[in-house]
Amino acid sequence: MARILIVTGKLAEPIIRKVLAETRTEHEVDIVVTPVQIAAFLTAEYVAQYLKYRNLKGFDYILLPGLARGSGRVVEEVTGVKAVKGTVNAYDIGEILRLSDLSMLSPDVPADEVLSSAIEERNREILKHFEELLTDENSLTVGRLRVPLSPPPIRVATEISEAHLLSKEMLISEAEKYAENGADIIALGFEALHPHPHEVSEAVKTLKERIGAPIAVDTSIPSEINSALQAGADMVINIDLTNIDKIRCVDRDVAVVTIPRDPTTNTIPKRPDARMELLEKAVNVIRGRGFEKVFADAVLEPFGQTFSSLLAYHLFKLRNPQTPLFAGVGNVVELVDADSIGVNTSLVMLAQEIGVSVVLVVEKSAKARGSTLEVKVASQMATLAYYKNSPPKNLGISLLMLKDKKRYEEEIEKDYGIVVEAFEDEKPYTLDPLGVFKIRVNHEIGCIETLYIGRKGKILIRGKSAKAIQHKIIEMGLVSQLSHAMYLGRELAKAEIALQLGKSYIQEKPLFTKPRYIKL
Repeated sequence: MARILIVTGKLAEPIIRKVLAETRTEHEVDIVVTPVQIAAFLTAEYVAQYLKYRNLKGFDYILLPGLARGSGRVVEEVTGVKAVKGTVNAYDIGEILRLSDLSMLSPDVPADEVLSSAIEERNREILKHFEELLTDENSLTVGRLRVPLSPPPIRVATEISEAHLLSKEMLISEAEKYAENGADIIALGFEALHPHPHEVSEAVKTLKERIGAPIAVDTSIPSEINSALQAGADMVINIDLTNIDKIRCVDRDVAVVTIPRDPTTNTIPKRPDARMELLEKAVNVIRGRGFEKVFADAVLEPFGQTFSSLLAYHLFKLRNPQTPLFAGVGNVVELVDADSIGVNTSLVMLAQEIGVSVVLVVEKSAKARGSTLEVKVASQMATLAYYKNSPPKNLGISLLMLKDKKRYEEEIEKDYGIVVEAFEDEKPYTLDPLGVFKIRVNHEIGCIETLYIGRKGKILIRGKSAKAIQHKIIEMGLVSQLSHAMYLGRELAKAEIALQLGKSYIQEKPLFTKPRYIKL
């Protein structure tokens, strides 16, 4: 147990007292409220002088506001008590008080960052632990990648659609981007009905030379499958009972994904039990041909049939625990008008429950962009939740982007004079005589582009953030009206959010629209 002195400002005092009343802590806590209204305006020098003549005997820590300027060492030198920084927001101070040991806190860095780093490091150790558990007995290899027979961990495969239409440079660029976003396997997709065996061979060879991740080819066309195998693909997706007899190249080191397609009807059974039995037959036939690394894909269906297809996976895994499962989530994500983040997260959590070892994502449409990163984060969340035997909540890693776990409501000073209501009236707008700006988001190179057109010519300003571009506009003297500056700040902030979320940005148009239900 430690004795802690919390230093704060007037506005944060009621928040801290409320948190203290609601938080169970083993520590003894006192509060000092300075005359400063806003805690973030406190400096280490001010706090040191404010506490200089106070009796601080018996205190183990002085807890400064997370945004206080200066180092806690200044306070410690004057008071003789170790001074560390607390959380940025007063609402979160309870997280510190629940710690049994505060020695990890820093005199220079807000506690949020320190705790976040500590949690991330612990999570990294847990994830590495599961990697180290993989052996020849409980996993198989796809290229040099170990894939568990049953998760965790779940491996992420990302498909590059219509790979035959891409130049070598574009193909490599796409593969590197997906690998950077967490793809463990790079899959190549081609035209559904027209074979491109030469392009398949060239694409596989190109990526094998440049990409460290295993390379898969997603096709059911025999000529493309044979070409992929000859070119050295590490995995082939969609060898089944309809095409197995036409596969000439058999390599026991190549992983194969099979689906329950009926060779007489060329369809996939609807009933889960029939789908499971046909999938078992496909696995056995393909193994009989000499392929040893066989994944079973019961084919995940869009909403309306999702539960039934998940049941087929579940039934298969119960009867065949040593056969790894493979599931493509693109069918579900593409065929529902909902943000991909929540859909991908839910599907990955279900995939872990039923024992899926590899999840395949496709980022072809605009709404599916970013799915690789989303599924990668979700797979790590699933592993951490499995280790902690808990729901995927409060793990130190999350996919919360548009909504917050908690709502913060900052207090403002109450001694204001008057209240003025602001309304969105249409008012005449005069153009800045210095010039105008056209703003766009360039998702390809990951930046905001702002084109100035005016008295000083045409100037394209590129930056990763609204702040960077605003500074450059001011530095170059490209704006002369306060109203124009405020307009640019508003639009550049929207552009930055669009860049971060992968959304479309249209100048002067809303970035978000609130969903509406149909009133009856």
